[in-house]
Amino acid sequence: MKKADDQLPVNTGRQHANTSRSGTDNVMNNLLESLHHDDFEQLAADIKQSLEAHRHWMQRITTALVARQPLEENQFIAVDAHLHCHFGRWLTKIFQDELFQQGSFLRIEQYHRQLHDAARTLIYQLNHHAEVDIAAFEKFMQLQKEFFDMVMMLFEFSVLNKQQFDPTTRLMNRRSVDSVLANEYSRMQRADDYYCCVAMADIDQFKQVNDLWGHDVGDLLLSHTAKIFNDAIRRHDTVSRYGGEEFLFIFPDMRLEQAGLVVDRIRKQLANSSISHHSHLHSVTASFGVTQLCRHCDIKGSVKRADIAMYAAKESGRNCTVTVDSQAVVGQTSYEHLNKEITELIRQHCKRVAPGTD
Repeated sequence: MKKADDQLPVNTGRQHANTSRSGTDNVMNNLLESLHHDDFEQLAADIKQSLEAHRHWMQRITTALVARQPLEENQFIAVDAHLHCHFGRWLTKIFQDELFQQGSFLRIEQYHRQLHDAARTLIYQLNHHAEVDIAAFEKFMQLQKEFFDMVMMLFEFSVLNKQQFDPTTRLMNRRSVDSVLANEYSRMQRADDYYCCVAMADIDQFKQVNDLWGHDVGDLLLSHTAKIFNDAIRRHDTVSRYGGEEFLFIFPDMRLEQAGLVVDRIRKQLANSSISHHSHLHSVTASFGVTQLCRHCDIKGSVKRADIAMYAAKESGRNCTVTVDSQAVVGQTSYEHLNKEITELIRQHCKRVAPGTD
């Protein structure tokens, strides 16, 4: 019985240094921050379809080995066979987006390439009427298991995170956005020169819309507002439905002055839009509060500071943007310590973004 190494050289593909579980978690956090509800649905569907195609590929190899029937297609014998199967074509497609050129996806690509290389070794032996090497076959089966486990982990993640979105707005819900906040807070703790801002938004007079026009119109207004918000932000920004008619924005790598201008531009886009329902046009505005995610206080404290700024915007006449600089507030270290005195101090440092500034 010959050794597998005596047959065809196996191309091990790209080597990826960080294969730890923490690396996988970072990729998942990046996906959660960057993908929309529809993206997760498409990701789950694509993985399921591609994996089923790979099952068929696996079945054809097994049948061929048992029946001693040669295989001649490129997906079995080409040096770049991993690019010719359905799964390989899907990977090539998603790698056009740099978001997927990391962590778990690169490791799946590595397993997939090695799996095809191992299969090519077996098929080379089969097509040349040689005895199939048992060690090579065992290696092939082990790679298949590792590949399948990795893809299933990604599939389960995509399916699970379809449930992390609010069904009305199709934005992240509060529970899932908390993990994004925690990730940004951790990044801030590790780098002194890293900045992140958060913003709270509340639809103006939303209760009156529900009372006057009904919850169907209210849901349409929420969905419309969410689309305006989501379309207006960068891909690595985040907007979520935080509760009721409230929304939370996260702006990584952005200072307060810039965040205030960005949010006020979003405010104007919303105010200039409307929805139509049974021949009635409904306009919508919102009030916004913006602040920094602060490395010297807890996450709840920063979100609460944005919330106070948002209510200051409400009291300023609604449909405006108010910022508050965390560095101007002394003594706020946690949500629990946010007493009336500190709340009033925060209110005193609230500044309205001047209309017309972009």
